Amino acid sequence: MRRKRLIDARKASGKTQEQIAEFVGVDRTTLGKWERGESTPQPTQRERYAEAVGVSMRELDAMLNGVMPRVNEMPEWLTTYLGMEQSATIVRAHERRAVYGLLQTPRYLESLGSKVGISGMSDIYLQRTVDQRIYRQKRVRNGDLMVDVVQPESALHLRIGDGPVMSEQMRVMAELADLPNVTIRISMYDAGLYEALRLGDFSIMTHPWGGHDRVHVEGNGSGRFLTDVDEVAYFSTAFDHACRVALSPRESREFILEAAERWSRRC
Repeated sequence: MRRKRLIDARKASGKTQEQIAEFVGVDRTTLGKWERGESTPQPTQRERYAEAVGVSMRELDAMLNGVMPRVNEMPEWLTTYLGMEQSATIVRAHERRAVYGLLQTPRYLESLGSKVGISGMSDIYLQRTVDQRIYRQKRVRNGDLMVDVVQPESALHLRIGDGPVMSEQMRVMAELADLPNVTIRISMYDAGLYEALRLGDFSIMTHPWGGHDRVHVEGNGSGRFLTDVDEVAYFSTAFDHACRVALSPRESREFILEAAERWSRRC
């Protein structure tokens, strides 16, 4: 998927691909892949890239993520998260509030967005969010991103939309669970208060440039990255423990399909 805004910004700067590539310290082929959406610059390359094309870091993150948010609509922490997700090769996530984002269907997301805050998202912002989510999910469906998710069963019981919306969401989750790069585990109420559940919602990201993993911890309308080696190790241990107390991937898929059947009988 071509990043048209990024290409437009480069043309507006009056620079060629060769000039920008030289300034950033990469070859022209790499820059071409960035513009075509085939790869994403590393965090250490983005400041010079933004300077070369004459945009802010916030604008560059939005361009790389495929959606240009309006001022004050997409928080900076979210654009940073999306940029890191786009360049990750593995994401291990514990999500307790609702179906994990990269597994959500458009209709589920639309229903979820209508309930954000007191009055929900604006129609324009919600549509951009749906478009962006579809763009992000392409890396899951084409196998570029390995996803390993643990979700408490409450996330599947929480009504987001009507029965058909929920049933469709469950069936899509089961379909994605069949992909070789996707693992979904459901933790049951009987698992009790295991450590990952106490820690809340978090993602552990692995990137191709090596080094230590990063943990993103999400709260109520905010998020932050943890890079301290000991903190990252603790979250990794908590995630591994969550995998052990949850149903196996096969049992989880069966549970999800049973949930789909139950939701199909509800309005």
